[in-house]
Amino acid sequence: MRCEICGRPIYGKPHLVIIEGAVLRVCDSCAKLGKPYNPRAPAALPQPKGPVHIRRSTKDLEDLFVDPEYNSLVKGARERMGLTQEELAYKVGEKTSVISKIESRKLRPSIPLARKLEHALKVRIVKNIEELEE
Repeated sequence: MRCEICGRPIYGKPHLVIIEGAVLRVCDSCAKLGKPYNPRAPAALPQPKGPVHIRRSTKDLEDLFVDPEYNSLVKGARERMGLTQEELAYKVGEKTSVISKIESRKLRPSIPLARKLEHALKVRIVKNIEELEE
């Protein structure tokens, strides 16, 4: 067995430690880098901080679609806010090339990405099927 941090062979029993929320099998010298993990203690893993996000079911996502004019909505809102593509990409946690492709209609954003763009740009990009029927 090898240490999951340094890759050296582990002789004897490995140490189980928690490092950045991951449980790792490590050698004696790397064991000091984390907190000891006790598999019998359920509270040993760190609990998530901040709000818990509830994921929508696939059925709920089927009722949503990205507005066909997503590219002009994104570009227009970005320009109105005085943001560059780089600044918008940073705000939504994407690469600049992704924003460029969305604005040039080479890439249709996924629902989660469209939601991030909505939040950053204060526009409506994700629509519900019921809105289309009206």
